Amino acid sequence: MKTTFAAVLLAMSLAGALAKPAYADCGDDGQPPCTGPVPTVDQVVALMTELTDPNRPALSKTDVVTPGFAPDEAATIDDHLNSLNSRGYLPYNFVVTDIEPAPEPFAGATVAAPKNWPYPSIPPEPIVLANQGGHWLVTHDAAMVFLNKMWGTSRHRFVPFI
Repeated sequence: MKTTFAAVLLAMSLAGALAKPAYADCGDDGQPPCTGPVPTVDQVVALMTELTDPNRPALSKTDVVTPGFAPDEAATIDDHLNSLNSRGYLPYNFVVTDIEPAPEPFAGATVAAPKNWPYPSIPPEPIVLANQGGHWLVTHDAAMVFLNKMWGTSRHRFVPFI
């Protein structure tokens, strides 16, 4: 899973989400492993539960996602979460594994949501978390990818958030 997490961090840095210095960082080839802080399983589960809560508007989830959702994104997210909820798919039971440090202030984890028939499951997906003043948040890009995967696996016609 480390390769996948590294690929997520690389893609985010290329997209400008991370300000990567010109020198090698922890975890890079030839560098020591990262040893920074990481969230607990319970913290990540709580974040994912809040992220997918249809009873809370996506615009108000700035204490869950960094940076917060744009108004057009939030409207689509709210619509999709309400649709999933009306079909009885929510709440998901999240399984968090492979929590590992990354260059500060980031960490990574793998999140899945197994469900029993007839409910869809979400296969393991790497997410990136940011530590802001001791409070862990899901990065915007990781949240969008996860929500897209959640929506896509729900057997709805796939309409991406982004």
